[in-house]
Amino acid sequence: MMYYKIANELEEIESLDNVGEKEDVVILLTLEQWHEACRDKGIPTYYADFDNINFSKSEVYRDVIVGTFFIPKMGKDLKQGKFGYYIKDHRIYFIDSDNVVKPIIESIKEKREWKNPSVSHFLYDFLDILISGDLNYLEHFETNINEIEDRVLTGDLKNFNYFIVNMKRQLLVLSNYYDQLIEMGMVFEENEEDIFINGYKGLFRIFTNKVVRLNGKVDMLMEYTRHLRDLYQAQADIKQNRTMQTLTIITAVFSPLALIAGWYGMNFKFMPELTWKYGYLGVILLSLSVVGFSFYLMRKYFK
Repeated sequence: MMYYKIANELEEIESLDNVGEKEDVVILLTLEQWHEACRDKGIPTYYADFDNINFSKSEVYRDVIVGTFFIPKMGKDLKQGKFGYYIKDHRIYFIDSDNVVKPIIESIKEKREWKNPSVSHFLYDFLDILISGDLNYLEHFETNINEIEDRVLTGDLKNFNYFIVNMKRQLLVLSNYYDQLIEMGMVFEENEEDIFINGYKGLFRIFTNKVVRLNGKVDMLMEYTRHLRDLYQAQADIKQNRTMQTLTIITAVFSPLALIAGWYGMNFKFMPELTWKYGYLGVILLSLSVVGFSFYLMRKYFK
């Protein structure tokens, strides 16, 4: 269990022994430590159950805000993360067994200062750092889509359906995640139980607006993937049309030859070419003439 006092800077402290009830403190616990704290402090577990976290949410009870974060995996090197939080009486409890919260707290400790320290300021900075790398990830995602688009145009892409379905799934997960964060920011901003200082609730409006812009970026990327699917289908249609055109040309060229071969294959009695000494050569020249004339017509009318 770790303790941090919210002063002009975030200060790590060893215990709460010398901290007043009106002083703001951040407490970081594991899930096992949280269960123990609930038993010691009599915290109802029916609204503070963090054993199964599957989405991000924020719920307001009397003088308490309880919620969870479920952060989707962004990129190959980043892990999916989840943790819970419990805010009451100048205390913010973070229940985290995935080591998601501590790096954010350490970043706040190193980089952030406040003229008027409060739970509101700390929580805003925490949320701001939580989403700080998302725009870069979305821009990298857009670059990948651009590369796939180039490969579609050049015909140098295999397993297109795998790529596009995987992208749509990732974007859908991100869209749901940002929708949940927007709702969370609105809950903090409404501040129904006056848990936050009213003069600073506008900080959460700033956070909500940032997430709205990120969600707008996701919507744009989802539209881009739909455009990419249409482009791929158009390229496939063009390729199919070229194949059909080639088959049509082959059929048009060799149909007269098939007719000629059919005629002379009948071996009728009164076909003088059959007994003419130049008959074989004549049929060859006739066939070549037909092929040449067919190519001439195609070049003239199918440019």
